[in-house]
Amino acid sequence: MHLRRRSLDVLLALVAILSVAAVLLSHEDPFVRIAVCNQTGFCSTFAHAKAWYKVIYDLGIGALVSLAFYVLVVRLPEYQRRQRLKRSLEMHYRAFRLNCIEIMLAVAAGRFAGGQAEALLDPEEFKKYFKQEIAPGTERWDEFMNNLNEHYLVRLQTLMEQLRDELMFVLNNTDIPKDEPFEFLKRLSAAMYSMKSVTIGYDEIKPLAGFLWDVFAGWDWIEGYRKEDIVKKMIDEI
Repeated sequence: MHLRRRSLDVLLALVAILSVAAVLLSHEDPFVRIAVCNQTGFCSTFAHAKAWYKVIYDLGIGALVSLAFYVLVVRLPEYQRRQRLKRSLEMHYRAFRLNCIEIMLAVAAGRFAGGQAEALLDPEEFKKYFKQEIAPGTERWDEFMNNLNEHYLVRLQTLMEQLRDELMFVLNNTDIPKDEPFEFLKRLSAAMYSMKSVTIGYDEIKPLAGFLWDVFAGWDWIEGYRKEDIVKKMIDEI
């Protein structure tokens, strides 16, 4: 789909260039033809040139008008719709992160200061906070896993389900022009769906904890820790 879209864009650009060239070269005022003749030495002369120039000029103008209508009626509304959906997804993703961090802070520490959750939106700050050792051999992330109960698990799963619904709406209702964000967001949706089956228990919640750590701390098994939020980056590229 995306390959066909790129091919169409290239074809439309080529048609636009050829149409502009046709209009300029066949204009009744031969200033462009004279300039081309002087620069290249190619000076076209043929029978009934005036009539042919008129035909070529009309075809070029018709193609440019058609392209303009296509851009205004199809591509511009499509672009505006994609931007609205993108902004909505960005808003929902940020709210998802904030709400999840508040839950993780409440589970791990029992309480948290105002603005602390927002500060931990940064992957590096999130990693630094939850990697802190609060007891010999125990990090704050271990405390989150040990203290997570059914109530907070359901809340986390509900937040993931809500974000996944928003994500699926975007994927189903807009043509994402790049393959990488499209495939990444599909994998993210599948990963969130798989979290529905997680139950309470230290070993049972490991898939959920691993997923949350990947998203919030920026961990990747191939690249290691990223400096940026990869999900936000992929949303930005929609």
